[in-house]
Amino acid sequence: MSILHITLDGQASVDSNRFIQTFDSRSASYSSAERSHEAQASQQPHSLILNSTMSANQPGASDTRSTKPVSFVLYPVHDTQATARPCIVVLPGGGYHHLAEHEGAPIARWLNGLGIHAAVLHYHTQSDYTEQTESDVKETGRNAVQANPMETALDADSVSPTKIQANSIESIEPNLLIEQVEAALQAAQQQRPEIGWKVLPDQIGLIGFSAGGHLAAMTATLGTIRPHLLMLAYPVITMSEPYTHQGSRQHLLGDSYRAEHICQYSPDCQVDERTPPTFIWSSADDASVPVQNSLSMAGALTAAGIEHELHVFEQGRHGLGLAEGHPYCGAWTDLAASWLQRHGYVDETVLAASASASASASASASASASASASNKYTNAQVHIPAKSETLFPAIHIAGDSTAAIKGATEKPMSGWGEYLASYMQPDIVIHNHAINGRSTRSFIAEGRLQYIADQLQAGDYLFIQFGHNDSKIEDPTRYADPEQDYRDFLRQYIDTARGKGAFPVLLNSVSRRLYLENGQLDPQALGAYPEAMRAVASETGTPLVDLFQCSQQLYRELGAKESACLFMHLRAGAHPNYPDGISDNTHFSEQGAQQIARLAADAIRQHAQLQELAKLLLPERDPSTANSY
Repeated sequence: MSILHITLDGQASVDSNRFIQTFDSRSASYSSAERSHEAQASQQPHSLILNSTMSANQPGASDTRSTKPVSFVLYPVHDTQATARPCIVVLPGGGYHHLAEHEGAPIARWLNGLGIHAAVLHYHTQSDYTEQTESDVKETGRNAVQANPMETALDADSVSPTKIQANSIESIEPNLLIEQVEAALQAAQQQRPEIGWKVLPDQIGLIGFSAGGHLAAMTATLGTIRPHLLMLAYPVITMSEPYTHQGSRQHLLGDSYRAEHICQYSPDCQVDERTPPTFIWSSADDASVPVQNSLSMAGALTAAGIEHELHVFEQGRHGLGLAEGHPYCGAWTDLAASWLQRHGYVDETVLAASASASASASASASASASASASNKYTNAQVHIPAKSETLFPAIHIAGDSTAAIKGATEKPMSGWGEYLASYMQPDIVIHNHAINGRSTRSFIAEGRLQYIADQLQAGDYLFIQFGHNDSKIEDPTRYADPEQDYRDFLRQYIDTARGKGAFPVLLNSVSRRLYLENGQLDPQALGAYPEAMRAVASETGTPLVDLFQCSQQLYRELGAKESACLFMHLRAGAHPNYPDGISDNTHFSEQGAQQIARLAADAIRQHAQLQELAKLLLPERDPSTANSY
């Protein structure tokens, strides 16, 4: 595989006449699934290394990390005649902390299936900077901040549980990232017939996911070199409260950003007449990046008279990527393909083959039809990935505020159920029915359990987590005696799931952060309810994930001081949603919710009765290789 090294000159110019090119070779390693896609739709990927060196008078120039090489991987469509084609550059998400693998190569191969050359840019993230910091420590012995990525394929904005209270985070330098994308757009335009890369220079598009969508939108609104077409999937847009994605903002701008940076790096504030036609999709219940980000971008495009198309799906979750097999969001690829066809990026016959493939769920048939079609891409061996025929089980969560999705006016308060999807395979749909203030009694009385029962399918899972509000003896609509009513209600949830052929899973309520006078955690922080649930689990043979014990162990490891950042502790004026501040040892911050979701995933993985469920989890990732994407 050829590797093209492109070094930008000292002025950080992306003028193609200033590119310096040298060649090398190395072997590539891909999964069997990737090889299968390549054989059908694209040639072997080719890596380019973009070495961007900033001049001494530019912001961040003194920071040696700005010279770290940037990987740019080309995915040419397999075409025996090297037909000139459109190209779309892919920017994966990851909260500017790391890059999400499922939003890179799989997206490129989907584009290949539509007859479009694709390229994935591995732009700088905080994880890249962590590598540099660790190197500095080895050389100089200085203390460094080690941001150890959480084991998730989606937006992971926190660090490992033992490193939660890290030192101040520095800015990545947004303008440097924009320059990296501009360099990639220029590099994509260069013709490389020796690898089948022949590009239509006036059809270079950009697609970004989550934080990658933010970077794509910044380039399309602020860049000197802009794409001809823009696609945004559940994008981060605004840097303003209350709708910003705090992890992305922190990792991009650092902890010491200036007030003017908020609007400057919010693409909805920067849309102008040069902004290209745009396709946007998101889901209304996105708990990580509120849908208001997409709505705000669409509003700005409307005000500027820019052609655009917006799709908001009723249900979904953040970070779905291709969303193959998802009952709602899985339609986005067909909608995008139609939009691309209307803008001249996809041939009509290829689009028809794609629609046929989705309808028949037959990838081989669609590939054959596409290859034999008589159109301007006749010589392309096109593979259209079909929608999955496999029906994956869904996970339903019944619970209280500690698990519930929080609205924009409640953020940064978060429920652990919002982040469980980060540990599941992308095809798994999670329906989070948890709601603030509910107990086993009130959840049933309001018809919420029946609502879940009407949706449950054989093979689904019902997660049951209550206890906090069951103890409110002063409220008869919620109180459930732990020795009788609470246990009876739990049995009702279990029986409901089993009556539908679904699998109930009991989860002890997470512990409050309560300490005794001797400085030890209160083992009775939730009274008799954790033990009552254990008894019901034993009696009914229901798997139990003991989040009470797991969370108490986490608090012990962190200590009384550091564990505070897991919860909602904000000083007055620190956040517009809490102008008077808040001190809450029950409800979680974003970091806390992510940590509890990690504990739940780890417990499932280790539970002897939940090994089938454990197969739905993403593989555990070695933190030492987390940056290797």
